[in-house]
Amino acid sequence: MKQIIIQFGGTGDLFKKKLLPAYMQLAAKGYNFSIITLGRRFSTREEFIAHLPQRPDQKFLKRLEYVQYDMKDPASLERVSSKAQQLVGDECEVEFIYYIALQPSLYEAAIRQIEQINTHMHCTVSKKIIVEKPFGFDLDTATAYNTILTSVFTNEEIYRIDHYLGKEFMQNLLIMRFHNDIIRGIWNNHFIDHIQIIFDEDLGVEERLGFYEQIGVVRDTVQNHILQVITHLTMSEPSAFTPEEISHEKLRVLRAIKPVKDFTLSRYRSLAELQGDSIRTPTYTSFKLFVDTFEFSGVPIYVRTGKMQSEGRSQIYVNFKNTMGRVLNNSRIAQNSVIITTHPEMNIDITLNMKMPNTRWETQPVRFNFNHAETFGINTPEAYEQIVEKILRSDKSLFPSMSEIQEAWRIVTPTLQGNVVETYDDHTLPASAVRLLEEDGRVWNA
Repeated sequence: MKQIIIQFGGTGDLFKKKLLPAYMQLAAKGYNFSIITLGRRFSTREEFIAHLPQRPDQKFLKRLEYVQYDMKDPASLERVSSKAQQLVGDECEVEFIYYIALQPSLYEAAIRQIEQINTHMHCTVSKKIIVEKPFGFDLDTATAYNTILTSVFTNEEIYRIDHYLGKEFMQNLLIMRFHNDIIRGIWNNHFIDHIQIIFDEDLGVEERLGFYEQIGVVRDTVQNHILQVITHLTMSEPSAFTPEEISHEKLRVLRAIKPVKDFTLSRYRSLAELQGDSIRTPTYTSFKLFVDTFEFSGVPIYVRTGKMQSEGRSQIYVNFKNTMGRVLNNSRIAQNSVIITTHPEMNIDITLNMKMPNTRWETQPVRFNFNHAETFGINTPEAYEQIVEKILRSDKSLFPSMSEIQEAWRIVTPTLQGNVVETYDDHTLPASAVRLLEEDGRVWNA
């Protein structure tokens, strides 16, 4: 069956930086699809291709079309329908994959036009729709947008993207936890003291200022990426590694998390000076939550994430209880930890206490390291390549369900209503983030 991707937002950064390379890689693998990119910026296909950041080869260019498209112009819809019909040709069956890289507020208008495109086809049409995160701006809008989507598409046809689920480390989290008995036996509240999740960026909002003013840090990373990471860290073992069973266990975790109340919101100083007090967009947040399941009740999870830090890093520290250090009253015996680093490169480290040479039983924590690139090579698929490949194959294993998204919005709702309480110097950690752990007698691992 012929597959045609209709790419809304085809002149934006997402297409140029992430999707185009993914499409090129998948075409090289032998997948048979065509792409109609839609955008307002260029009037012709030639102009569009001339402005691509990397010029595809001629074989790929035969798959790639462009239509100048303005949602408010009825003639645009006619041009899209005509181009789609041209690509369908004499095919009896075709699948349209609508990739909506637009603001959620434009979903309804896009959906109504998609309905018309489908009705103009003179063949058997199956369809899918892909929507990017954040799905909505809060729980109410997410529910409303889902109602719009399900008025035209079935739930099986809707792919809600959180690209973090396409990253190898997310899938490796489950393999590490459930395929290694040495880890399975200690991954619970009997042995884990606390968890730290650090997603710091060294850049500011830059050219995304207009978008970021509407979104802020919670919608940008917490409601989606970070809560998905937490589900992978704390979910119970699924009865099978199927999309349905994994989603069931993730949903059980999300339902066991109360709305976040212990949180702070901050923004970096140069942005505060640029915006003034008219717009108070949070660029950094730190918070604590608990997963009230039998396995993780009582284990605090500390999170910090945001812009304009001294170093860009994405790390998870699973810190274990230091029983021997307490029993022997020996501060040199360090906590054991599992450290999962996803940026700048993927590593998993396990820290163990080892005897220092030429000492009387003095110990030092030592890291035992797994480096993904050294073990498997650097040419593993990027997140978007994996995601698009799953969509082409109708595999929903890397996509959050609507129930997961609704629970995530419920959890972060108090933070959406909170006020920015601190302005922090560029490339420094907000003092409120430091205090969050100090109040519990702890410090950040990094």
